[in-house]
Amino acid sequence: MAEIKRVYRQTMPAVKLVGRCYREEDKENGVFANKWGEWFQNDRFAPLQLSDAGEEPFEDCDACIGLCRCKEGEPFQYWIGVFMPLDASVPDGYDSIVLDAGDIAVCWVYGKEPDIYTHCCMSRLEEEGFAWKADKDGVMWCFERYSCPRFTTPDEEGNVILDMCFYVK
Repeated sequence: MAEIKRVYRQTMPAVKLVGRCYREEDKENGVFANKWGEWFQNDRFAPLQLSDAGEEPFEDCDACIGLCRCKEGEPFQYWIGVFMPLDASVPDGYDSIVLDAGDIAVCWVYGKEPDIYTHCCMSRLEEEGFAWKADKDGVMWCFERYSCPRFTTPDEEGNVILDMCFYVK
């Protein structure tokens, strides 16, 4: 059973997510786990770690990211990649998307896989006074942040922490 351990506001500068974009038809069994498996099997994060990413623009930005782009009337997009400064180069075979600066609500979901992926943070975020907002173009952004060691090193009970992040007012 997953639970929320922490909720807080974080200010994020404008960043570029460098990675690859996937759509609904890329899912298997309703999730993108197959794409994450491909990334790790094919070592797709390696070229991104060797790029000219420079210094970290904000806390925990060095994590692997699963970015969701939602806009009414447009196909859903799910990006896998990493955040980089706006001037970072994009390696061959990768794409990028720019995210505006803004505040995000970070929700630490504690538990075991796959429970942490299906735990909904929205009611807790609302309790804490956060409201998920669209950007100037009407796009709703949220992302999974797989921070080390919170996500990569399970505790003695086998639990990890997944950061669920939402652009907020």
